[in-house]
Amino acid sequence: MANNEQINSLINQLSQRLNADSTQVREALDRGNLTKLLSNMDKKQADKISAILSDEQEAKKVLESPQAQALIKKLMG
Repeated sequence: MANNEQINSLINQLSQRLNADSTQVREALDRGNLTKLLSNMDKKQADKISAILSDEQEAKKVLESPQAQALIKKLMG
């Protein structure tokens, strides 16, 4: 299950990918408004991320996937 460290790590990674400040990404996620941040990405990728993040069950499934867990472990050292 995702914990705060994992979520922070993913937010940091997303902020790097979007060339945005992690605080902006967190605020956008909290408000449920990623439109401005995702506008810098490829439309297909942005739509996919938006769909995943808007569905809590899907977001949990992604966070708990072996790939996400491996990435989280790598990012956390």
